[in-house]
Amino acid sequence: MHLTDEQLDEYLDNETANRAEIETHLDSCDECAARLSALQALFTDLDSLPEVTLPRDIAARFRPRPSLAPQLPHWLTLTATLQAAAALVALIVAIPFFSIMLPKVEMPSFTTWFFEIQSLWTSWLDTLSNLALSPIEGFQLPNYQFANLPTYPVELSTLFIALAIVSIFWIFGNGMLLRNNRS
Repeated sequence: MHLTDEQLDEYLDNETANRAEIETHLDSCDECAARLSALQALFTDLDSLPEVTLPRDIAARFRPRPSLAPQLPHWLTLTATLQAAAALVALIVAIPFFSIMLPKVEMPSFTTWFFEIQSLWTSWLDTLSNLALSPIEGFQLPNYQFANLPTYPVELSTLFIALAIVSIFWIFGNGMLLRNNRS
């Protein structure tokens, strides 16, 4: 059985634990001894080659590139997360109020809204055309009254607290973003 190339490389690099066994085999096997001397000649030739510097750095292709987007500090990421959580809590708190109010609100049909908007637009156009023909002193835009939505007792303290929390986080986060952009 002959020695493998790995065994011969380890022998040349003095990294083998079986050095005595390899030397015994090399003494008795001319083929492995010839391969060992060919490897020694190859390594000697490689060591004698001059060092060549490349015209450009090819290692740069394999280095990790910095991100084009600036990395936000962890505290700012935490602030944005807290803002999102506060907005979610405010939404969850508001859902019961909307679920109470929505069934009681009477919504006009789309065609009713369309005709109301069309009549409003027509009256504005009439007012503008009359304005071009008359003096500006008596000018007044038409006044449109939207249907009164029913009002329900809502615990304003709950909504106020949710709004305050969201506002504080929003102001804090935006202030930090502005401060970070100045530096």
